[in-house]
Amino acid sequence: MASQVRRTLRRGGASWRNPAVAAAAVAAGALVLSGCAAPGEAPSTMTETPPPPPVWTGEAAPVDHQQEDDEMHGEDPAGQSVEAQLALADGTEIGTVTITESGDHLRIRALIDADPSEVPPGFKGFHIHETGVCEANGDNGAFTSAGSHLNLDGEDHADHSGDLTSILILDDGTGELVTTTDRVTVDDLLSGDGAAFILHAGPDNFANIPDRYELADGGAVPDEQTLSTGDSGDRLACGVIEERS
Repeated sequence: MASQVRRTLRRGGASWRNPAVAAAAVAAGALVLSGCAAPGEAPSTMTETPPPPPVWTGEAAPVDHQQEDDEMHGEDPAGQSVEAQLALADGTEIGTVTITESGDHLRIRALIDADPSEVPPGFKGFHIHETGVCEANGDNGAFTSAGSHLNLDGEDHADHSGDLTSILILDDGTGELVTTTDRVTVDDLLSGDGAAFILHAGPDNFANIPDRYELADGGAVPDEQTLSTGDSGDRLACGVIEERS
């Protein structure tokens, strides 16, 4: 085996006469020889590579992403939970909203998956409305049956109980929003005539109209429509809030 080591060193351009190289070669030879049978012992009969460890090929258990998400945000699984199915005026369902008590506030998660031709991309006003009725053919337009923004304290827009963060719809028609509010409780959402979520056609300005602007007729801003809706436009989709099944 030492001769094999010498031949290898010559091929690599190293000199056997170099003391440092020679020492390394002797060490390498010792390692090689340590794998050979000792005098008086039969050589090893192992000629095959040990088989690899077994691989699990069964299907993995399904992952509960909602549970992971709840745990990540410290959500109390024992908290009361409600939900709403968002649908367009023609009945096409485009998303789900879940609302769960988490300590002293509500955690709201909205998932949208719509046809971009029906829900164009961009920021959309997203609010809780005061009545749990979603009629597509309302007298004053789709989903006007849901009434105005939920407003328990008689405030202007941006301080309504039902005002929420706007949701951004991507180019492919999908969107996701996770937000919180402590202005309303689950009991508020289920009491009386109930409540509903509305997805609007346009962005919400939260009644933030600086004093330097004025209306075409010279009127003061923000006007009544801005103070009541944030100028977020028509109602694209609606979902009645109900207890989770």
